[in-house]
Amino acid sequence: MRKYYADLHVHIGRAGERPVKVTASSQLTLSNLILWGARRKGLDVVGIVDAASPLVIQELETMLESGALLPAADGGLASGSGLLLLLGAEVETVEGAHFLSYLPDLTAVKEFRVFLESRVSNLNLSTPKARVAAKELLRATVELGGIFCPAHAFTPHKGAYGCWIERLAVGLGDDVGKVEALELGLSADSKMAHMISETDAFCFLSNSDAHSLASLGREYNCLLMENPSFAEVRRAVRGEKGRQVLANYGMHPMLGKYHRSFCPLCSAIATGEAPVTVCDRCGNRKMVLGVWDRICQIRDRVENPKSSETVPYHYRVPLAMLPGVGPRTVEKLVEHFENEIHVIENADLDEIKQVAGAETATVIGRMRRGKLSFVPGGGGKYGKVQKD
Repeated sequence: MRKYYADLHVHIGRAGERPVKVTASSQLTLSNLILWGARRKGLDVVGIVDAASPLVIQELETMLESGALLPAADGGLASGSGLLLLLGAEVETVEGAHFLSYLPDLTAVKEFRVFLESRVSNLNLSTPKARVAAKELLRATVELGGIFCPAHAFTPHKGAYGCWIERLAVGLGDDVGKVEALELGLSADSKMAHMISETDAFCFLSNSDAHSLASLGREYNCLLMENPSFAEVRRAVRGEKGRQVLANYGMHPMLGKYHRSFCPLCSAIATGEAPVTVCDRCGNRKMVLGVWDRICQIRDRVENPKSSETVPYHYRVPLAMLPGVGPRTVEKLVEHFENEIHVIENADLDEIKQVAGAETATVIGRMRRGKLSFVPGGGGKYGKVQKD
């Protein structure tokens, strides 16, 4: 077995010259992703969460006919470079929350599309609002042999814990046992998630929710698997037969757009002890709860008593967001070391120093050791890495 880097939440901006994710870059296409994006980032597995769009299905079929993609033996689609496309769909349920359904193959995706057809207004577009309850969506996913995962679970906008319910067990009942994975989102980490004890049953995933090629792989997971396929990813999520999620790699929660509560009246981002539900500046009682504030509001413990046994979470920052690392420096590093993940995780710091200078090597070393400081984000604005 070997390690594979996986980003399992990536949107498609356009397919067949038509928009799929309207808020995503038009450059975020399947071909750009396969031929350039994933290789540059150093990803081995990419989860396409718009695969149920008929526009995306048609493009996937065209790539299969041309030989640009091949069905992987145990599910998923493989490119000639060895990249695995894990097929899935992000769906908004009647509860207003987003969920990810990862499916074994294109046949299952087409059946899932049929399930959605009578429940959405425009299936071509990404993340459709479906006339379906979360429990029904979960059951449909499981019946097709898929993996069900709440998306960016703690965000105030469309996260299951953030906007819908305090406990998934209440909303899903006995079916909560069929939830195998939980996506942390950019404003949370595993330590925060474990403050809600029911999450102990879920495998945590850290994904980019990429809307552009630049944001691809800003969060990722390291999977230990025999080979890249849907079946192997599912075994890793379940921890079966020696397969496992070895680590989550993600941005520090303070860098996320929704980490702290935000006042829509005076634009203040909360700085006080969480949970902040009333604006300290103007007194507004209709704050947009931040992820940290929401978790503090609904948590049932301060920490996981078995934290030493959980999958490690490593704080990472995309190269372009590091202070002093400009576009030219990023290009030098990628050209020399082949991909960004190798630079971030494994490249020798002395060699980085030779290629990009002492300042860049120092800041990457500090990132690896978890020694960076941050200005927290909120209200839809990303946080920042503080300069020394």
